Amino acid sequence: FDICESAEEAGPGQRKPCLRASTSDGILRGDRYENGERGLRRGRNLSSWSRAFTSIQEEMAEDPLTYKSKLMVVVKMDASIQPGPFRAVLKYLYTGELDENERDLMHIAHIAELLEVFDLRMMVANILNNEAFMNQEITKAFHVRRTNRVKECLAKGTFSDVTFVLDDGAISAHKPLLISSCDWMAAMFGGPFVESSTNEVALPHTSKSCMRAVLEYLYTGQFSSSPDLDDMKLIILANRLCLPHLVALTEQYTVTGLMEAAQMMVDIDGDVLVFLELAQFHCAYQLADWCLHHICTNYNNVCRKFPRDMKAMSGENQEYFEKHRWPPVWYLKEEDHYQRAKKEREKEDYLHLKRQPKRRWLFWNASSSPSSSPSSSAATASSSSSSS
Repeated sequence: FDICESAEEAGPGQRKPCLRASTSDGILRGDRYENGERGLRRGRNLSSWSRAFTSIQEEMAEDPLTYKSKLMVVVKMDASIQPGPFRAVLKYLYTGELDENERDLMHIAHIAELLEVFDLRMMVANILNNEAFMNQEITKAFHVRRTNRVKECLAKGTFSDVTFVLDDGAISAHKPLLISSCDWMAAMFGGPFVESSTNEVALPHTSKSCMRAVLEYLYTGQFSSSPDLDDMKLIILANRLCLPHLVALTEQYTVTGLMEAAQMMVDIDGDVLVFLELAQFHCAYQLADWCLHHICTNYNNVCRKFPRDMKAMSGENQEYFEKHRWPPVWYLKEEDHYQRAKKEREKEDYLHLKRQPKRRWLFWNASSSPSSSPSSSAATASSSSSSS
């Protein structure tokens, strides 16, 4: 893929260029023959487009996968391009990486020059100048550009060769990218299944938002959400397609959303109850563990609000709740015993104080009776106390 360098220079009245495969954009779509069928003209000359290619045409060739002869698109390269270096160039175009120990670096640079792959040419120059460490930044930039362009291909359906028919519409996709990223897709499109020979695949009980998230993950390795995305339906679809990493990413996204809602004082107990057994059934074990922890931590509140749902839980889950609930049963028993003992003690103290006789004390100031001695004053206070 290539983006025209003059995109930013286009004037207001000019058409701005968009994503295209190369300056030969439109060749692979084919032309109509005289009989009305679409296809590629035999021996179409490409020398004016690039020095790397001489012609492109359809002819009978051996399929590298099935080893059977079939009609295929054949692109003839310039004689100066050798198979080994060209394979290294293809590896770069797929992965963004170049092995430092490649022997034919000059031939690779030559092919990169012909194909106008300037980043690859720069990587070769860095290796020759003993500055291969600089290639890491080139590889990072490559993946960013590749991710953006693949997303655009997915959004526009450029070069798509299969359509998924879903409950609420259809989405176009690309078999090579699906096969390389998903074993389930590889088995479906490469095995003895009906889908391997058709351009339409029906996926019932699947929405466009979920399928779009799956395709974007398969194309870029990244998870992206949308307002209409149902987290649990995406987990179900990802588990169905044997994509455990996508399941884990969706679990993380779901838990983050639940925690943020709880911090905003939103009641999430009902959602957690719904998610629990669905997550357990569809192998979202991390989400299931979080749901168990939330229910056990808020056990009394959940039981008070959803008694029927709690009783309808599986026996295994109910056993887990009884074992890990907070506060636990032993704590409640101890607290009840403490509260009863505290009330009994308070009652006893009250009765004891009530039975105690009241005592009154009377003191005289020594200055008021100078003739009295300290001993007589003490005796007077004692007698007054006894008389009272």
